[in-house]
Amino acid sequence: MISYFSNEFMIYLSRWIFSGFIMIIPLYFLVQFQCCKSNYQKYIHLILVQIIGAFIFWYIDQLIFKG
Repeated sequence: MISYFSNEFMIYLSRWIFSGFIMIIPLYFLVQFQCCKSNYQKYIHLILVQIIGAFIFWYIDQLIFKG
């Protein structure tokens, strides 16, 4: 069982904080280009940014969870 006060959790938490700042960039461009105009635009942007984030952080997450 991993404690919330362990080094592993601090690394994982840092990764989440870091990813928030990184994912602002693609979100900014999606909003600027107005890629999809609909009532659900915010949700579509969220899904697209999450997919982009999965590609960016796949290897980082593998390293964290192997650790």
